[in-house]
Amino acid sequence: MSCCGTPKDTNNQITNRDVPPNQPFVNQQPGPVAGLEKPDFQLPLLSTPPPVHSPSSQPTWTSSPSPPIPAGSPSLLHSGMYSNFDSLTRPSSTFQSSGSPAPLMVSMAPQASPLYGQDNLNMDEGRMSVSIDFGTTFSGVAYGSSRIAGGQVQQILNWPGSFETFRKIPTCILYDDRGQVLAWGLEAKNAGPIPNTTRCEWFKLFLEPSALRDQSAVDPRLPQLPPGKKAIDVIIDFLSCLWEYAKEQITRDIGIVADLNSADVWLTVPAAWDAKGCEIMREAAIQAGLVQSSRAGDTNWKDRLRIITEPEAAAVHCAHLTDLHRLKPSQNFIVCDAGGGTVDLAVYKIIGQLAHLEIAEIAARSGANCGSLFLDLRFRELVKSLLADHPAHLDAASLAYFMHSFSETDKLAYSGVQDDENMFHFTCFNVEDPNDPTVGLIDGQLSIPGALLRREVFDPVVEQVLHLLEDQLNKTDQRIDALLLVGGFAGSEYLKQRVEEKFSSRIRVIARPADADTATLRGAARYGLARRPLVSSIIAPRSYIMKVKLPAESEDWQKRPAYIKNNDAGYPICENRLQYLVQKGAIIRKGQRLATKFCKYSQTPQDSTFVAVLYTSDSERVMRYNDEGETSELCKWTVDLSTLPAFQQSALLGQSGGFYTEFEIGLELDSAEVRGVLLHNNQEWGRVIFDYIN
Repeated sequence: MSCCGTPKDTNNQITNRDVPPNQPFVNQQPGPVAGLEKPDFQLPLLSTPPPVHSPSSQPTWTSSPSPPIPAGSPSLLHSGMYSNFDSLTRPSSTFQSSGSPAPLMVSMAPQASPLYGQDNLNMDEGRMSVSIDFGTTFSGVAYGSSRIAGGQVQQILNWPGSFETFRKIPTCILYDDRGQVLAWGLEAKNAGPIPNTTRCEWFKLFLEPSALRDQSAVDPRLPQLPPGKKAIDVIIDFLSCLWEYAKEQITRDIGIVADLNSADVWLTVPAAWDAKGCEIMREAAIQAGLVQSSRAGDTNWKDRLRIITEPEAAAVHCAHLTDLHRLKPSQNFIVCDAGGGTVDLAVYKIIGQLAHLEIAEIAARSGANCGSLFLDLRFRELVKSLLADHPAHLDAASLAYFMHSFSETDKLAYSGVQDDENMFHFTCFNVEDPNDPTVGLIDGQLSIPGALLRREVFDPVVEQVLHLLEDQLNKTDQRIDALLLVGGFAGSEYLKQRVEEKFSSRIRVIARPADADTATLRGAARYGLARRPLVSSIIAPRSYIMKVKLPAESEDWQKRPAYIKNNDAGYPICENRLQYLVQKGAIIRKGQRLATKFCKYSQTPQDSTFVAVLYTSDSERVMRYNDEGETSELCKWTVDLSTLPAFQQSALLGQSGGFYTEFEIGLELDSAEVRGVLLHNNQEWGRVIFDYIN
């Protein structure tokens, strides 16, 4: 039994109270855990939003009149079309994996996810489901619901149709010098230079794990945040604008039947984000009003906000595109979600029957900052290098004009080696200094050879994507039957060409859906409407570890004698040992809790708080001590034991020598989020508070 809870001494010394009388310790590092072994399966066009500073103005919708939206149809803002959400139910057979005996004090008890319980399926069937893809460069919204027609509740999953392609809103916001929002979305993106204003873009990248832990790790090419604002503040402002705009349009689309105050909201995040980034995103979404209490006694309203990884959402969408990939049950596919800021990868197996589709993750997902935005940044650096002696063309407005021209015309259409001999022309914003043929400046145009663009702009970024794909494929020894390219960057002809050249000999199908840029948004909408875990299991992308105190063993005497101290009873205890709660690569079923037992000594009935530090590690290596590196402090866990009957009973007895309380902490990993629950006798007695370490 891990015994992390120590008396609230100021000197933090080990005493005999650290060891419950006649109480065993966990005396081994976790080995393979039953059910947690490595997998080896056998089995809408949006118009420009209204300016924020003109609340009286109304958006002008230019789309042609559309037919009434049928009951329960999912929709993308703004379309009037809908997707084929087939009836999705759990197959009668589920995949199993072999396991080995679990180590001491580590137990697993799969629990039904509160979101997908039968009560929720029967209750409030008319509730809306809204998905939000908050992207580095573009963001979008989709929604679906059931509607009451003729006194009957129509099903939400069986309506035929298709989504209309739509362009998403730029993730951009414009502030004045007081930090007030002037404009957002397309209006902010297209705004020219305005004195005393700050335009914010790409601020999503400030939540990337390394940037959250080390300010110096933030890419210096990213625009600075406005004075006095943190990344979460800008995200709150943008989501608030997006949500208010979305609510207006959804209500306009389907009328008063839209109950957005009680809607389930699904928010996508990159695969590479850890629990800290996801928690910041959750807090931003709640403060922006994406979910709220809808009625008296609605105490669980925050649970209506669900976080899902981008590749998982995209995989749910792609798994249904059987005409594209022609996969069959038991076959595997990899999703490459190449977006504006990040490229996320995940590998899935199709299980069950296609009519009742379910997929399972079979390798730890991965991701990196190598999206199409980094083509823009490299292009800007190339232009600055070419025009170093021509400052008239290097002011902020000119550089923005060059980048806009590149992004809108050549970034996705560029096709690689066959363009080497072509010249790419970019009109200069300023009319001064129009000629210098030595750098390609001719008659007010900057001409850049295709070969130079390939070498300096495209190849470095595309090579990163290929390397990421190669690493992901190496994580599984199973055959991959299809590779599906989604996301805005997937529209790059050069990226698709290079992927096909490198992987077509190993992967039968390499395809890009026609709706690749909205696959994540569509998949999140499908997930929300299904009201059950379409992805039945995930692979832990990293290890979650606690620092504990354990009885000293011979290995500890040999390797860390300085960590060993005798308690008052003369029992040698080794400090700074690590207890793995979840090991990287473990298979975790959705809704499953991984419980670890602990005990705490309390001097008085007021001493009811248990605090421990949670670490994460991306290493495959199992470490024994907290000084071995390759770990990052994630958060402190604060657990209030006063609600437990065992604690209350011991407190009432008023034992003069203090008392011990046994309990369990259950860890829940659900796609992107990590949650903790306080357990006793297999019952939940409270949620664990995470205090994230800055």
